[in-house]
Amino acid sequence: MAKLTINQISIENLGPFRERQTFDLSVQAKRPVILIKALNGSGKTTLLTALQVGLYGYKAINVARRTEYEQLIIGLQRKDATGPARIEMQLGIEVADYTQILTIRREWSAKEKGCREQFLVFAGDFEDRVLAENWDDFINGILPVELVNLFLFDGEKIEALANPERLPELLRRATEVFLGLGGIDALAGDLKALERRSGKKYSTRASSGDQQQADEYELQLRELERRIEILLQNQGQARTELDDVQRKLERFSVEAQRSGLQAYQQAAELRARVDFCQQQHLQARAAFIEVLEDSLLPLAWLGPLWNDYKLQWQKDQRARHAHMLIKEFASRDQRILELLTHEAPRTQPVVAQLLAADIQGLQSAERHLPVFSHQGDPIELEASLQIAKQRFKDSEEALAVTKQAMDKALQAVDQIPAYEQLGAVFEAMQKHTLAVSNAELKVQEQSRELEELRGKQAHFETRYNAAMARARAELKEGAFQLITLQAADRAKVALNLFRDRLLASKAKWLSEMITTEFKKLLRKRNLISRVLVEPQTYTVSIEDVNGYTLPMERLSAGERQILAIAVLSALIRERKGRFPVVVDTPLARLDRSHREALIHNFFAKISHQVLVLSTDEEVEGSVHAALEEHMSREYELCFDDEERRSLASVKAHQLHLGDIQ
Repeated sequence: MAKLTINQISIENLGPFRERQTFDLSVQAKRPVILIKALNGSGKTTLLTALQVGLYGYKAINVARRTEYEQLIIGLQRKDATGPARIEMQLGIEVADYTQILTIRREWSAKEKGCREQFLVFAGDFEDRVLAENWDDFINGILPVELVNLFLFDGEKIEALANPERLPELLRRATEVFLGLGGIDALAGDLKALERRSGKKYSTRASSGDQQQADEYELQLRELERRIEILLQNQGQARTELDDVQRKLERFSVEAQRSGLQAYQQAAELRARVDFCQQQHLQARAAFIEVLEDSLLPLAWLGPLWNDYKLQWQKDQRARHAHMLIKEFASRDQRILELLTHEAPRTQPVVAQLLAADIQGLQSAERHLPVFSHQGDPIELEASLQIAKQRFKDSEEALAVTKQAMDKALQAVDQIPAYEQLGAVFEAMQKHTLAVSNAELKVQEQSRELEELRGKQAHFETRYNAAMARARAELKEGAFQLITLQAADRAKVALNLFRDRLLASKAKWLSEMITTEFKKLLRKRNLISRVLVEPQTYTVSIEDVNGYTLPMERLSAGERQILAIAVLSALIRERKGRFPVVVDTPLARLDRSHREALIHNFFAKISHQVLVLSTDEEVEGSVHAALEEHMSREYELCFDDEERRSLASVKAHQLHLGDIQ
C-alpha cells in the first residue's frame, strides 16, 4: 500500500491568501507535527479546504452535487486577484523502498456561469496526463474519498461524531471501506444484473404473467434504489446543516450569556434566592440578639479587668475566712490558756504570746473589707463564660455569612437587564433555535422517509423473488438458465453472510481499539471500563467501572470530543500511518490536562505527518512546550486589515537541524 506525504502546498488568490503563500510541510521522523497558528478569519479553514480540494477536487466537498463545489470555489476566489486561483501541492508517494515525487496543480478561472477548473499532474518536470486522467482512482487507492474527513477534519465539528445516532453509521461505513467491502457489494450487484439479464432471455417462453410482474417489480426496485441513494445523500447534507446550525446556536448562546441573557432567564430564581438569603439573615440576626442578652456575656468584654476581678475575689475570700477563723481560734486559745494555767503555769505566758501573734495575723487579713458578693466565684463562672463567648463567636460568624450571601444575591438581581435591553438577543436566539428545530425536523422526516423506502424495497424484493421463482418453475426446458440463477441466488446469500460476519468480527477489534485510545486521552482514567461496539448494528455504548452503561449525556463536551477523537484514532490507525492527519482547532474545548494527553498520545503517534491548525490561545504555555517536543516547524498566519490578505511566516526559533536543506 502506498504512503502519501504532503511535502509542500502553495495557495494563491483563494480566501484570505492573495499573493502566493507557500507552506513547507516536510517533517522529521521523530517530529511529525507542524503547528500553524492564526486568529479566526486568517486562513486556517481555507488551508484545510485547500488540502482536501487539492487532493480530491469536487468529491472532497460533495460527490453528488458538483454545484456546491463550484459555489465554494467562487466564494473563495478573490475579487482583487490579477490571475487565476491556484492550489499547488508537492507530494511524496512511497511504495516499498521507492519514493516518487509528484506535483499536482488545480487552477480556477472565471467564466460566464461558474468557474473553469484545470487539473495537472507533474512527475518531476514532466506533465503526466495519464495519471491526471486517472487521478481519482489513484488517490482513492491510497485513501478513499469517503474517509478524507476522518483524516482532514475540523476539531469543532468532531464532537458531532459522538452523537449516538450518527456514530454507528460512521463506524460501519468506515469499516466497510477499510475492509474493501465495496468489492463484495459490486459482485452482489453483478449477480443481480446477471439474474435480470437471464430472466429477460427466457421471458418470452414464460406462459404466465409472472415474468411480466417480475419486470415491473424490477423497475420499481430500481426506482426505489435511485430514490434511496438520493435520500441518503440529502440526509448526509441535512445532518451537516444540522451540525452547523447547532454549532451556531452554541456559539451565540455563549455570547448571549455574556450579554446578560442567563441572568434574565434566571431572574425568578435569583429573586427567590434574595428572599431566602434575607430570611436566613433575619434568623441569624435574631439568634445573635438572643446571644447578646446572656447576662454573663458582658464579662467577656472586661478584658484585663477580668484577671483583676479574680485577684480581688481571692482577697475577699481570704478576709471572710479570717473573720471566721478569729472567732474560732479565740475560743480555742481561751481553753488552751485556762488548761495551761492549772497544769503548766510557767509555759502559759509563752504560749499566750504565740497564740496572740496568730490572732494578730488573721486580724490583718480581716481588716480588708470585701468588695464583691460571696456568690460571684470566678472559678464557677469561667466555664459558663467560655460557652457564652463561643456562642457569640458562632452567631457573629453566621450573621456575617448570611449578610455576605444576601449582598451577593442582591448584586446578582441588580445585574438583571431589562427585557428591552435584550430584545435583539431574544430575536436572534429565536432564529437560531428555529433553525435548529427545522434542521432536526428535516433530518427526522428524511429518516422516516428512508425507513419507508427501505420497507418498500424489502417488500418489492420479496415479490420480485417470488415472481422470478414462479417464472423459473414454468421453464422446464430452461434448465441451464435455472441452474445459473439458483447458483446466483446461493452466491448472493453467501456474500451477504460473509459480509455481515466480517463486519461483526471487526466490531470486537474496534471496541478494543476505541477503549484503548479513549483511556489514553481521558483525564479521568477510572470513568470508563470499556467502549462496546455492537457487532450487528455497530451501536456504541460505554460501560463504567461497575459494569453499568454510562449515558452519553453524562460526558462533558470535552469528554465527548475526546471520545470522537478516540474513534477517529482507532479508524486512522487501521491505515497504519499511510496518510497525513490534519486537524483544525482541535483543542478549543479541552482543559490543559486533556490537551497535553491529546498531544502526547494522538498528535505525536497518529501518523507520520500531522498538521495542527490552532487559534492563538489554544497552544500556549505548557501545552506549547508539550507540542514542541514533537514539532518540526511552526507557522503563524497574520491578517492585514488594510490589505485584506493573510501572510504566512515561519517562526525561526522553531527550525531544527533537520529542516536546513
